[in-house]
Amino acid sequence: MRGGLLGVERALFWTLAFAAFAAAAAGLAARAADRVAVGYEQQRNAYAIVRVLAPDGPAGMAAAETALASAPHVTSAAPMTAGRAAALLSEASGEPIDPAHVPDLRLIEVELAPASPQADVSGDVVAALAAGGVTAEVIEAPDASSGGGLASRVRGAAFWGAVAFSGMMAVIAWLAARGLAARRREMVTVMCDLGATRSQTAGRIADEAAVLGLYAGVAGGVLAAVAGVIVLLLAIPGTTLNTLPAMILPVDLVPIAAVPLLTAIVAGAGARAAAGHFHGQAAKLG
Repeated sequence: MRGGLLGVERALFWTLAFAAFAAAAAGLAARAADRVAVGYEQQRNAYAIVRVLAPDGPAGMAAAETALASAPHVTSAAPMTAGRAAALLSEASGEPIDPAHVPDLRLIEVELAPASPQADVSGDVVAALAAGGVTAEVIEAPDASSGGGLASRVRGAAFWGAVAFSGMMAVIAWLAARGLAARRREMVTVMCDLGATRSQTAGRIADEAAVLGLYAGVAGGVLAAVAGVIVLLLAIPGTTLNTLPAMILPVDLVPIAAVPLLTAIVAGAGARAAAGHFHGQAAKLG
């Protein structure tokens, strides 16, 4: 430490670095939760079931498949087999269901392309089916049940949880930086006796703490980035260092980029407040 940052208190540096690491890790965790929630919601909205009402029999199913092949918003369509239906029912009920006991199905599973919130996906698909001589209804994922709205709640909880945790780390950094001002109390007293103003004295101590916080924030951010890479490599099968750049979005790096600056600001503010207080006490005694 002394070779790169002369006069730096090692304990204070690593306290700030730990706080920066924890805040950056919380931000990365929030970003991961946000992306998982968005992916879940996209998969949920991209799935629908078409129930063929008329014509009856195989002819109606064949006509529906033909109409869906050119229907808007539809990327793929496949009739639901008895085995597939039994698997879905078993998953929902928690009890094994024999495919032989599943009645004759007139259902088609549909994968939908992303659409704007204003688009009437179900109406467009039903209209395309009607144009093909098929009467059907489209069953989309419900808005308020079976996971509806879960993604927004998870995203909100992750964001505010990261904000709260980062706020706790900021308080730790602020208090630690006040310790730096306490260690420089004699210098504050000397500067006061030499006629330095409160602003000049507090500014000098704050600058030292801010530089320290910046270096500590960089160290904490780098450690958080390394930890995030290790978690991705262990948690996602098939992930390699070559595939990571394609998986990481620029916004995912915001916590790492922001932590050094925020640590410097908080450390400078804490040291400035304490140095100003000590300067005021020295001025009264002088």
